[in-house]
Amino acid sequence: MQAGSIYEPRTLKELEDIFGRARLMDLLDRLRTEIGRRLLAPASERIILGQDAHILLSASGSLGFFDLSQRCSQMERACLEGADLAEPLAAVRKSAEAAVTAIRAIRIQS
Repeated sequence: MQAGSIYEPRTLKELEDIFGRARLMDLLDRLRTEIGRRLLAPASERIILGQDAHILLSASGSLGFFDLSQRCSQMERACLEGADLAEPLAAVRKSAEAAVTAIRAIRIQS
């Protein structure tokens, strides 16, 4: 996956221009921490997974991690609708892993 498919570099640049590099790195670290704490429940824990997806949807979208945000939206919707969670859960976890890898790479660049 390339950066543009995991996150929007332009969004991060705009946030850096507004908040400064240190604050942006803090926000990315917080997102990485939240990702590490979320989406760990088994598919049978629909309520927990739906709440986790909702929390990450907003946080990831505001930092330009639009793939993760979209996958979280799909996961939340599947939880609310009572749909099978196997596919959306696998997709959101894959996207979350890619986001963490990207955040680590961004940190190294700074």
